[in-house]
Amino acid sequence: MEPSAFAQTDRASAERPTHRPILRRTWVQDGLLLAAIALIGGSMCSMGYRALRDAEALRQEEILNAAVNTVLSSVELELIRAAEAARNASLMLEQKPQLQRAEFSRYAQGLIEHLPSVKVLEWQPIVTATERTQFEKEARAQGLEGFRVVEPDEKTGTWLPAPPRDQYLPVLYAWPESNAALGFNLAADALRMKSKLQAATLGQPVASESFRVLHGDIHASTAFGFAITAPVYFEGFSASPRHLRGYLALVIELPPLLKQASERAEAAHLDLLMFDEAATRGKPIYASRAVELSEPHARDRTKTLNVAQRSWHVLLRPRPEFFAALPPSFAGWILAAGLLCTLLLMVAAGRTLQDRRRLQNAQLSLMDERQRLQNVIDGTHAGSWEYNFLSGEIRVNNRWAEIGGLDPAEFRARPNYRWQNDCHPDDVALIEQALHQHLRGETPAYSVDYRRRHASGGWVWVSNSGRVLQRDSQGQALLIAGTMVEIEARKQAEARILELNNTLEHRVAERSAELEEAMSKLRLAREALVRSEAKATLNTLVAGVSHELSTPMSNGLIGASTLAALAQEFQQQLAKGEGMRRSELNQFLNQMIEGSELAVRNMERATDLIKSFRQVATDQASEQRRPFDLNLVVQELLDALAPGLKRQKHDKIRIKVDIPEGMRFDSYPGPLEQVLTNLINNAYLHAFEGLNQDGEFLISADWAGAEHVQIICQDNGRGMDEATLVQLFTPFFSTKIGRGGSGLGMSIVDNLVSKTLGGVLRIESAPGRGTSVFITLPLIAPRPKT
Repeated sequence: MEPSAFAQTDRASAERPTHRPILRRTWVQDGLLLAAIALIGGSMCSMGYRALRDAEALRQEEILNAAVNTVLSSVELELIRAAEAARNASLMLEQKPQLQRAEFSRYAQGLIEHLPSVKVLEWQPIVTATERTQFEKEARAQGLEGFRVVEPDEKTGTWLPAPPRDQYLPVLYAWPESNAALGFNLAADALRMKSKLQAATLGQPVASESFRVLHGDIHASTAFGFAITAPVYFEGFSASPRHLRGYLALVIELPPLLKQASERAEAAHLDLLMFDEAATRGKPIYASRAVELSEPHARDRTKTLNVAQRSWHVLLRPRPEFFAALPPSFAGWILAAGLLCTLLLMVAAGRTLQDRRRLQNAQLSLMDERQRLQNVIDGTHAGSWEYNFLSGEIRVNNRWAEIGGLDPAEFRARPNYRWQNDCHPDDVALIEQALHQHLRGETPAYSVDYRRRHASGGWVWVSNSGRVLQRDSQGQALLIAGTMVEIEARKQAEARILELNNTLEHRVAERSAELEEAMSKLRLAREALVRSEAKATLNTLVAGVSHELSTPMSNGLIGASTLAALAQEFQQQLAKGEGMRRSELNQFLNQMIEGSELAVRNMERATDLIKSFRQVATDQASEQRRPFDLNLVVQELLDALAPGLKRQKHDKIRIKVDIPEGMRFDSYPGPLEQVLTNLINNAYLHAFEGLNQDGEFLISADWAGAEHVQIICQDNGRGMDEATLVQLFTPFFSTKIGRGGSGLGMSIVDNLVSKTLGGVLRIESAPGRGTSVFITLPLIAPRPKT
């Protein structure tokens, strides 16, 4: 079956009947009527008075009715537009079962731009208890951060997770999202579910009772409104029954809905009130201003509007200003002056005819506007089409022709239209396959993307979707309808993404190589920094030991020089041949012994200093692994550091050691000494600055199990705040940059403890409470990885 008669656009949208009656009454006819009235009035004064009074009353009633009808038509028109928009949106959702958040937002944005009375458009899918977790996860994956199925707590004004239920009806998509309560489980609200269940039963849009519209802030949501709900079904294969997927709801707040009607009522000096008897029990759900409704008014005008399976009662009450604006009555003058009866009757009749003519023109303008707005589909900006297989007639809207760059008027004039001629030759087979599969009932809907011919000579990408709406008893399709949307921008974006994906692997390889090179340079730089710090420490040790050696070496030189002078003097006395008394000989021997002891004592001190420095320097320079005793290494380090610490003139700072004997390590003494050196220097440089009390730096150790030792370096200095602790191990961070601090000391300490020594470092500190550094090391250091 080939739809080859796609040749005519929708006649209902192309040839709108005007319904405008031709006013054939002429001024001559009006004059004759006035003359007749004058003759009758002149002969029957009393009857003329009565007729004029009736005419005045009729004129007021006609003006009032005209104003009332204008307002009522505006209200009814807005309700009809919203109901039709809900119906069309539900059909769109049925045709796109896998509709994503972005697609829904684009569709809803276009709809609301053309229907300003709609506050928010919501997609409310049915979710079972077993599907809830996966449903929430998929919603968050589409960009809805923190999405969950919730229910409002009126007492606290907060949203709480929905309790376990057999079935949920959450708000998944909404536009605009700022006006909606995403995740709100409507299944727990009997008022809202009443209209939804009715819509599912009837299979068409149903308006709900009035309710308070909820946004993200429950207590801030004070607007009163209602919702028009349309059921959305899942179309099964072949003759499979339709399954309910959820509901499409248009949430409407009454002030925007009735804005135009209220403006017209205000202009006509009328009070507008709207009632929902089932929801408010006689109280209006909307009033253009505060009105006392204790007693009905004789001039009240009421009308019941039946839209979306619901009755809305609208009341219009004229204000005193309405009657004050009417022209004054001349009936009293006619009773007082019968001679003027004819003139007054003519004036009254003329005004009546004029008011009637103005009323007719207003009614005709309102009918034209209503007819035009009723033919607007839903503001989706999508082309729509419908094909009847029995009559071969197709109906399309103007947008369908515009997508192909066609003039709707010229398109209607084209005979024997074949849709294949407007499709790219490479896409015809794909379209026919998708179409015939759906016509045979193999797919629930017909959907295909293809290139459509454009009047400019090129091609434009479109997405065509539809489904069979009616079949005969043999399953043959009778009526099919759908929509066409231009997707040229989306196809261009997909092409760009494909191009990026094709080059992704190459770009990743380039970035990986650059990253590896940067990491290699970083490792080399770190190693260089460690070596530089170690060399700087050795230089400090050399300077300190050199200064310390000068004293014993000088004293030893003095002692040796003294001995040499005494020996020379003794030799000179012997050469003279003079005798020596015993007292002089004893004095010479005592001086020789004292000088010898002084020289030996200072030489031994120099030897000890050189020995300690040699061991420390060898360890720190070579990072050689060897067995060592912890207490001995610490003592040797302190001996080597003592000269340098003395030169810093910290006389009030004492270093104490409390390390048990027998803590033997098989590790790297050089890195350990480097760690302790940095901690001691940091304490001298930072911990005791500006303190008047005596400072103490304690190095202690204790067993941490059979194979580990915990070394604790503790001072009673200033301490550190939380901000400093957070950045303590960050390279180049120092509170004394440019004033003696490099910002690398603690970074090197952390690296040596964790990488070289295989230990764990922990620091505790607080302002005014000092700092404690806990270093837990294994007795046997890990072997370096090769």
